[in-house]
Amino acid sequence: MKQPLKVLAVVLCVLTVISSIGVVGYAAYDFYRQADLPRTASETSGRSKLVAQPQLDRLMLHTVGMVKNIEKTSLETDCISLKWDEVPGVDGYSVYISNRDNDESFVKVDDVKEPEITVGNLDPTTEYWFRVSCYEELNGMMYEGPAAIKKTATQPEAASGYTLFHSSDVIEFSWSKVERATGYEIFRSCSKTDNEYELYITIPDNQVTYFEDQDVDDGELYSYSVRPYRVLYGDAEYHARHSIFRAVCGLAAPTNVIASSISSRVMLSWNRSDWATGYNILVAEEDSDDAFEYLDATGSNLYTTGQYPDGKNLWFRIQPYRILSDGEEVVGTYTTCQATAQAARSKANVAGGDGTYIEISIEQQHMWFYQNNSLVLDTDVVTGNADGTCNTPTGRYSVQSRATNTTLEGPGYSSFVNYWMGFNGGIGIHDANWRSSFGGTIYKGNGSHGCVNTPYDKVKIIYENTSYGTPVIVY
Repeated sequence: MKQPLKVLAVVLCVLTVISSIGVVGYAAYDFYRQADLPRTASETSGRSKLVAQPQLDRLMLHTVGMVKNIEKTSLETDCISLKWDEVPGVDGYSVYISNRDNDESFVKVDDVKEPEITVGNLDPTTEYWFRVSCYEELNGMMYEGPAAIKKTATQPEAASGYTLFHSSDVIEFSWSKVERATGYEIFRSCSKTDNEYELYITIPDNQVTYFEDQDVDDGELYSYSVRPYRVLYGDAEYHARHSIFRAVCGLAAPTNVIASSISSRVMLSWNRSDWATGYNILVAEEDSDDAFEYLDATGSNLYTTGQYPDGKNLWFRIQPYRILSDGEEVVGTYTTCQATAQAARSKANVAGGDGTYIEISIEQQHMWFYQNNSLVLDTDVVTGNADGTCNTPTGRYSVQSRATNTTLEGPGYSSFVNYWMGFNGGIGIHDANWRSSFGGTIYKGNGSHGCVNTPYDKVKIIYENTSYGTPVIVY
């Protein structure tokens, strides 16, 4: 009988130990589950003796799964979208973010139920790390598993602030610097590439924000796309979207711009561009980029403004443009000149050229000849008969033909002249010895066939001091 009693005693002891362990285990789990709830000092002290906190962490975390295969699914500058493999049996996912360009700390973004998230209000061209972990909810408490890290970045902003500096024998332009970009890729399109964009050059320095293209032909349209990019983690590249900038080779700043004033209006003229559809006219009260405002556009190379207060100083910019087949306007570089509005005629201001030109006012029936920006002479003239058929054409021209002691012939007339300076085909400046007077309103009933009749002594001086190409401005 003694042997069975011993066995029974052993069994009872084992059951007592197992029961004790079960109570300790439950108590330890209960303490971990309620660790963040308010406790009295005695309660906390008593329970903390059962199982140490690090042991409880290890006990719980190994039961929560880990996120795998995090992918970036967006190509935006101000947000990042992520997705990852679904982890079975978890209640959701906790997502943290760290702006690695600023610091290394992580900040919680959100808890999500689905294996995806979009985080907005981010900075462009910026490196971000994400920490994603699964979580389970037990008795009102959330327990996170081990975290997976995703290293990525927002896309750079597209290039902007394009400024054209040269569009003559070279095309040179700049753009605004993109902070934190590694560099810039420049794509080019033109007829040489069948108007398909090709990677033209890579600039591996974000401090270099200009480009000069020397492989260009006059009249050709060139389209460029500057794509900022950033390289991270050795070979991961983040690119901006394309932004297109166009320029026409030869659509350069107008030369030999002349500005003069009469009757409080400003008259502008310039040499015509072979590649321009027309010209934009801008005006400002000071020579500052921010001050200029659009005034008007003209298809001619001559423009007369409205009236301004007498003595008002003004600055004008003349910028050629071309209208493409799709209606887009491509502008060239511009020329700036200054003028003072005056009620009486003022001395002209010339931007470029040698300051030698001839100016003719049909309304005043008067002509001025400038040499080296100084007035040499002025004289009354008689222009074309104002009948709609023989009117002298207005515009900006240049001396195209010259002759002395020649005969002008046309329908119903043949006239000998001593000096001839043609500026528009058969229209020119010449003496007219058959006239006894000039100026006034003669042209309204007894004008020329379109030419500018000039006193002999005046036209002689002009002829002897001009040459082929001398500008002639008629308004």
